[in-house]
Amino acid sequence: MTFKRTLLAAAVTGAVLATGTAHATNGYFKHGYGVKSMGMAGGGVAFANNSAMIIATNPAGLAEVDNQFNAELSWFRPERGYDQTSGQALQQGMNGFEPAPFTLPAASADSDSENFYVPGLGAAYSLTENDTIGIAIYGNGGMNSDYKADADGLVFAPGMGAYAEGPAGVNLEQMFIAPTYARSFMEGKLSLGVTPMIVRQKFKANGLGNFAGFSTNGDDGLTGNGHDVSWGYGGKIGITYKPMDMLTLGASYQSKMEMDEFDDYDGLFAEGGDFDIPSTWTVGLAADVTDAVTVTFDYQRINYTDVKAIANPSVEFLNECFGARLMGGDSPKCLGGANGAGFGWDDINVYKLGVQWQATPQLQLRAGWNRGDNPIDSADVLFNTIAPGVVENHYTAGFSYAFDGGQHEVHGAFMYAPEEKVTGANDYNPGSDLTIRMKQYEATVGYTYKF
Repeated sequence: MTFKRTLLAAAVTGAVLATGTAHATNGYFKHGYGVKSMGMAGGGVAFANNSAMIIATNPAGLAEVDNQFNAELSWFRPERGYDQTSGQALQQGMNGFEPAPFTLPAASADSDSENFYVPGLGAAYSLTENDTIGIAIYGNGGMNSDYKADADGLVFAPGMGAYAEGPAGVNLEQMFIAPTYARSFMEGKLSLGVTPMIVRQKFKANGLGNFAGFSTNGDDGLTGNGHDVSWGYGGKIGITYKPMDMLTLGASYQSKMEMDEFDDYDGLFAEGGDFDIPSTWTVGLAADVTDAVTVTFDYQRINYTDVKAIANPSVEFLNECFGARLMGGDSPKCLGGANGAGFGWDDINVYKLGVQWQATPQLQLRAGWNRGDNPIDSADVLFNTIAPGVVENHYTAGFSYAFDGGQHEVHGAFMYAPEEKVTGANDYNPGSDLTIRMKQYEATVGYTYKF
């Protein structure tokens, strides 16, 4: 019992030490949680696969998990950037924007920071034959960009960085702490689970000073204030049901996470710095097509329109803000306003198809395909140069190997998301076309100890 308490204490300690380093996969949510699920395209709402990290997908699955401790680490490499054709730059004049006395040349830049390391921890313990408790600690994902001071300019002036104010970019990190209770009924055919969630996120932005004219607070609360931290809460519920031995159905719902405002960025995010985390729901099935092969299919909906700072249009609202100010007034659509400009992200649908083969009593092999909508429209490409979460297809593979009588397992997973692009006009550089692009690689290793 002392050792079991030590494992849980280690998981809780990890919550303090581990932060969810920036990702961008299905929008800015990870394609999957837990190394086993990640090898199957992130699917598994109906397939616990004897992993405590099922908590992050469906808390009901915890009822099927052995007593165990999981630890994993992902190396994530997003390659992202922008390309812009030449055009006529604008400058602020007496009556609004007017043509600048120079032409902005073609521009191209890659975000500098490319390698990130993301930990995950999980634990499960059976209280009775039907009652299981556990905890998972994991990063949700996030947004990150880091353009150098000499990056080709997109607006206002050439040779001074992406937004003509030196180094530019953002960093958003999110960490979920998810204690969970699950109970099985009907001799294990039905399981229910509930997870109260505590969330920590931090954010910083640099190089956005030339957007001060569009902000409720000017330069204050817009850029260059270092990392600001906010805490919040929400919950997840889940269910699994086995209508027959070879088939399991599953569903889960994660509520919108109500977060404290980023006070240091109340002139950037809508509603005075509010940056909640959108709700999601997932349904799916797992089918044992043979004694050795299991196929999973999940459908997930990510509701980015829950959050104004994410979903509100960018350039459209910025133009309305500037127009109102030219008339001597103000607008709630300014950055930081009650209905302020955001990133223009749409709700997205995600489809996850995975397969697992029990190749030998010790070895499992996995593969999967994850297809998610691109949340960014062409009208919002300028603002999304700092958050180009446009990838759609994710191809995955993975394995697990058990040893010492199955008490220990090692795991691996790999994900590749080929490059996707979105092109649109840059209103502040008329005649130009601006393209944002991203591709991704991820490799994860994990270890499970069963007790």
